[in-house]
Amino acid sequence: MTADEVRDRIRSKRKELVDLVATIDAAGLSAPGPDGGWAIKDHLVHIGAWEHWLLALFERRDRLAAMGAAGADKTVDEVNAAVYEKHRDDTLDQARAYFDDAHDQLMTVLDTQSTEDFERPYNVFFEPSEGEPSTQPVLVAVAANTYEHYDEHIGWIKEMRAKPAPR
Repeated sequence: MTADEVRDRIRSKRKELVDLVATIDAAGLSAPGPDGGWAIKDHLVHIGAWEHWLLALFERRDRLAAMGAAGADKTVDEVNAAVYEKHRDDTLDQARAYFDDAHDQLMTVLDTQSTEDFERPYNVFFEPSEGEPSTQPVLVAVAANTYEHYDEHIGWIKEMRAKPAPR
């Protein structure tokens, strides 16, 4: 996949997510999920946090610190819980601003990357921890933290809308 195709896929799937969110009123974006868990605004913050992780990867900074989950040896669930706790009391406007700002910063960096850059292995960017992939292309992380991630949350948001939490 070329760099332009990667960016087109990111923009297309992001537009689908943003368009879906635009159909939901403020109360619906802020209401807890059907299980009493994350509101849609929390999903937006979560996506923004993982975009900060990816941005930090390209900038060779501490990825967990960039997303507000500093600390070593955290599982994905622990990282997600730390991000949720940090942002759970954010207003809808704060959540949207975080979501938008993370994406804008990330795209500023991704817009400068070539096809060859996306094909570089992870270990060009950091010293992998034990068990962490070192030779797979960084495109795997780009996909997982952008268009594949958006698609995953689009599905969950649609499910939440179909079965809202009791108010």
